[in-house]
Amino acid sequence: MENELKLIKPMYPCQDVPVIAFGTRCPKPCLYCDLRLRKFSKEEIIASDIPEILEKIVSYKGAYFSAITDCLLPQNRETTHYLIENIWKIKSDFVPLVVTKQIIPQKTIDLFVANKKNVVVQISVPSLNEEIVSILEPGAASVKDRLATIEKLTKQGVKVIVVIMPWFNIYKEGESIEDLPKKLVKIGVKKCIVGTAVLPEKERDEILDTGDDFIVQSVNKMTEIRKATTKIGYTLPLKERLAAFEKLTEACTKFGIQPMICTADNADLIGKTKLRLCTKFEHRNFKN
Repeated sequence: MENELKLIKPMYPCQDVPVIAFGTRCPKPCLYCDLRLRKFSKEEIIASDIPEILEKIVSYKGAYFSAITDCLLPQNRETTHYLIENIWKIKSDFVPLVVTKQIIPQKTIDLFVANKKNVVVQISVPSLNEEIVSILEPGAASVKDRLATIEKLTKQGVKVIVVIMPWFNIYKEGESIEDLPKKLVKIGVKKCIVGTAVLPEKERDEILDTGDDFIVQSVNKMTEIRKATTKIGYTLPLKERLAAFEKLTEACTKFGIQPMICTADNADLIGKTKLRLCTKFEHRNFKN
């Protein structure tokens, strides 16, 4: 169960919470992911293995499950459930930030429902197009299954923030930018967080190698090279990015979805737009 587990120092200044890093990484990683082979120095590691992690982690208000790999991969889900369940036994107001593209097992859904005021669940749905998502995210659950998981949670009072990241702004014939928010509001979603891709050279080349005309067309528009929180890569130029975010924001608000733009990879938007930006992970348990 320990799965070469590590508790590492915060990776993103907007969160200021430690990260659970699993030794078992995604066997079929998303093509845009630059963290799949990330290693950590001794200075970055707070604790190793479950007993030490449980001892150390409760001194924090929360933790990120997980920037490094999906915490609900079949190989990681038991460890994730065990950790969160036992952290809450020690510290009931602890806030796990759970981010996944996988199906959440029923027993873990039940655990979240029982602690719904103390968990932040983010489920990634970058598009409703199954074909495009299956190319970019080959090891993830289908869009259909993710939407079903979201609905299971929201119907039982667990708020789900949908992660539209990385957003490639790809729509095939008959599709619309309004399709996703229109669907999300029907299954109980009220908030989403959005970010366009920042693609390092290697990941950019892998995506271009798929040969999918729509994906290639989108990636070829990413002509600006910029440093983001964890990487340097290609992204949409600022003017085009702002225009894209404005259109998605308009589509979301039309259907009652509140969008926020993640500044982890879009810090250059700060001070340059009136669109709502997410600059800090907040939860009522984090207030002094």
